[in-house]
Amino acid sequence: MNLLQLNHWHRTSSMKNQWRSLLIFALAIITFGSTTGFLSADPAAPLPRDVQDDLQWSTAQRGIAVVIARPGTEVSDYVVNLAKRSKLTVFFQSPGRQQVRRIREAASQAGLLGKRIFVELGSLDRLHLADNLADVAFVDETVAADVSEKEILRVLRPGGRARLGVKELSKPRLEGSDSWSHPYHGPDNNPQSTDRVAKAPYLTQFIAAPKFSPMPQISVGAGGRIYRAFGHIAHKANQNAMLNTLICASAYNGTILWKRPLKPGFMIHRNTMVATDDHLYMADNESCKVIDGASGKIISEISIAKGIADGPVWKWMAIEKGVLYALVGATEIDVTTRKSDNPGLGHWPWGMWQGHDYKNSKTNFGYGRTFVAIDLATKKLNWSHSEKEYLDSRGVCMRSGKIYYCSPRKFLAALDTKKGKQAWKNTDKNLLDAIGTNARAQHYVTGYATTTYIKCTDDFLFFAGPVRSRLVCASARDGQLLWQNPVGNLQLVLRKDGIYAAGPQRSSGGMILDYATGKVLKKMPWRRACTRATGSIDSVFFRANGGTVRIDTESNTATHIAPMRPPCQDGVIISDGHLYWGPWMCGCQLSLYGHISLCAAGDQLASPGSASPRHEPGEGDTKTVAALSVRKNDWPAYQGNNRRMPKTAMALPDTLGRAWTFTPPSAAMPTAPVTAGGLVFLGDRAGVVRALDGDGREVWKAYTGGAVYFPPAVSGGRVYAGSADGRVYAFEASTGRRLWSYRVAPTERWLPVFNRLISTWPVAGGVLVENGRVYAAAGIAHYDGTHVVALDAATGKLEWQNDSSGTQSASVQSGVSMQGSLFLDGGQLCFLGGGIYETARFDLDSGKCLNQPLENVSSRYRTAFYPYYPEYGNYVSLDHSFPDGRSLVFDASYEGNRFTWLTLVAPLPPGSSKVKKDAARWGTRRGWSEKRKVLWQDKKARRFSGLIVAPEKIIATGDAGARKRAPFFSLIRTETGEEVWSEPLPSLPVKGGLAIDADGRILVSLANGQVLCYRADRGN
Repeated sequence: MNLLQLNHWHRTSSMKNQWRSLLIFALAIITFGSTTGFLSADPAAPLPRDVQDDLQWSTAQRGIAVVIARPGTEVSDYVVNLAKRSKLTVFFQSPGRQQVRRIREAASQAGLLGKRIFVELGSLDRLHLADNLADVAFVDETVAADVSEKEILRVLRPGGRARLGVKELSKPRLEGSDSWSHPYHGPDNNPQSTDRVAKAPYLTQFIAAPKFSPMPQISVGAGGRIYRAFGHIAHKANQNAMLNTLICASAYNGTILWKRPLKPGFMIHRNTMVATDDHLYMADNESCKVIDGASGKIISEISIAKGIADGPVWKWMAIEKGVLYALVGATEIDVTTRKSDNPGLGHWPWGMWQGHDYKNSKTNFGYGRTFVAIDLATKKLNWSHSEKEYLDSRGVCMRSGKIYYCSPRKFLAALDTKKGKQAWKNTDKNLLDAIGTNARAQHYVTGYATTTYIKCTDDFLFFAGPVRSRLVCASARDGQLLWQNPVGNLQLVLRKDGIYAAGPQRSSGGMILDYATGKVLKKMPWRRACTRATGSIDSVFFRANGGTVRIDTESNTATHIAPMRPPCQDGVIISDGHLYWGPWMCGCQLSLYGHISLCAAGDQLASPGSASPRHEPGEGDTKTVAALSVRKNDWPAYQGNNRRMPKTAMALPDTLGRAWTFTPPSAAMPTAPVTAGGLVFLGDRAGVVRALDGDGREVWKAYTGGAVYFPPAVSGGRVYAGSADGRVYAFEASTGRRLWSYRVAPTERWLPVFNRLISTWPVAGGVLVENGRVYAAAGIAHYDGTHVVALDAATGKLEWQNDSSGTQSASVQSGVSMQGSLFLDGGQLCFLGGGIYETARFDLDSGKCLNQPLENVSSRYRTAFYPYYPEYGNYVSLDHSFPDGRSLVFDASYEGNRFTWLTLVAPLPPGSSKVKKDAARWGTRRGWSEKRKVLWQDKKARRFSGLIVAPEKIIATGDAGARKRAPFFSLIRTETGEEVWSEPLPSLPVKGGLAIDADGRILVSLANGQVLCYRADRGN
């Protein structure tokens, strides 16, 4: 009986309720498996499940799903159909190796492996997922007794559901978690969370889309959802897609649950967005939309009746105890949506953007004269209160039954929220002079003119921010001026132990102040530029000179989160037990871009006995393999050699012809090819490693558990590959026989990175084989830990490991992030190290990290690592020196938007030395280079993703064109720069995607999954 017949029988049988007890633990992380007691050789029986029935029960169409079933069960069709009929990401885990292989084959044939379906080999004692990740789960009754209910609840997100046999489970809210319901956390504008869950140290929870955003940006979170509204100004083309857009994302796995357009023309950077557990209240120049949090549909609108205010425009709002409070008024400046054609990651010119000068009280952003209170249950108006003077919504906050508001240079007042009557009004000249006029702002040191500048406690009001010339403290009881500080551009976080004031660069720094007197209690580091400061239960976050400063509030010490910086207008927000960064409109000295969440590490790191053995032996005699020689002019490693200097001694013909094309069943992006012994080897992002013969026929295929981002390495009759599942794999080169694998990751903990499930510690930079050792590095960000190993190439046994380079500095907790492919330089193992260290360096024999600890919270370097950002990091730079001193040079910036022409330059003048270029080629934006005579230049403005230097010619692949990228494959004469042969390609080539072999075959890997083979054109 096949699955379709079984599903039909399941729907029609009178025993349907009995079969329902066999439902699986699926829609949030699909994991099929069992304990070793089920590893029998019984024939595979179809799984008695109905996909549509499961989908209807779960109600989840997006997110992560887990299914667990008996290893002998045939579940391939079920897993594939579950993914096809929904937008779920399906995770399957089983101790049954053959079952895992069958599901991988089926998912690969469907083009879903590594995209929507992820299949992991492992015991079910512990599922290989981060805590609080899955949306729904189903566990087959036959294994329900062997799967821990506690383990199911661990991987489920709060609110997630599971069927554990006949039992249904739902995970409760995280105890002690808080929401970030208003743009500054609450109506008091104090960006200090009360969340007791999100404590240091941290681990990455997810990295998700969107990667970049237009400005302004405003964010709130509640009920397991993060809402982000994006405004009207795009400075880069990658921001256009989010112009005037509202998105809702899962707070636990980053899945975008829905998005909807925002009304153009309304400047959103203000307090007109509030989240509750079930709804989002989003106001504009017409009404306050009440949006269903689950679906994104508008379920009602709240409008201001004519005659109550100067107009219908919402300037400020807050929700407390079921009442919506708002400042409303007249029509404002209508802002124009600005798209961009500029390529690249981020960066923009500061300026006085439309309306940001606040010149006219009648039309300024957020200026109004009428407060209203509306009962949310009845939608009826409780009261309204109007003032003669215009009120600046940047100077409005609310706490403990009072709305505090300011009319610039006129008065400061408080409104009773129950009665709608003025509680007090202060027009004291000394107070108003201290508060002063609004400064200009709109500068990278000060920040945004649209930023709120008032905060309150029960006793005090504070005025500070980008448009303030001094910090002012007034009494919340009557507005009396209490004290001042001469620095006004401070980002304040109000905590019980003091006022944490993050001071701007070019100032005396940050400080912790006494509430009553303003006395400086302690000093803090200054913040870098504009970003808002925010606070968690044990930390205060603000922008470093590259990355994020985390102030540990107990010790008042500064630590560094280097890969990402707080978003420009939001800062780090804390909600639902997690911390959130991004997305960005800026580049700065960053390594990670997107919507990024961290969680408390807790006990998610390896605990004794919880993870599988690091070394896993393979099949047969793993020490003896069939010979496969690496011939002269073969290409056994990425870029041909371990120094990653792409050159060959092979003479090239003047013309080439296509010999064959290999098209895999799935269109997964392949790695660059490598060659040895007449075979071609490559991996792909579905986790497949394969060998092709000289005619393009598949010789063998093997699976790893995760994406393979960089090509395998061939040595000693073996093929080695690093996988995003955190392991290194060794295969017999001639047959594909599995020899061994070694888990470099400290434990098995998968998380979503742009909707692809990978290990927290992926082996993302490939492997390097040298002198009988295999070297590999695992990790993403230094705060998760970076793990580097040397393994015996024959046996896979560990020779050394370094698991401490992620915290080179104990004081600021910064170190090496794994952000580049492995290479040799000066006899050292190297890879790009993120923001702190441009290049991470390790001793080949001992594993000692050779980078010196840096004891400051500062980053200097930029990366856009190809595995996660292929659209930016797809190009290669070249600086090849010939024996006569001439150099062939091509510089490609890390963000894929700035390039030099491919150029042959004369030898250096006597007495001069070569300029050291940064790996990101950030310096090329200013055009610096040595003053050398140009012999020729390729003036076609082409971008190169692959180059090989041969004796008389250059093999080149890449793309050309400003808007429509036209991929090409060319031969260029080295002496003259003349293009002697060229052919358009059907798809963009992958990074470094060229190889050559001893038989003169030239291989090109394309992003559409194809591999093309070219040979000398003999007229066929």
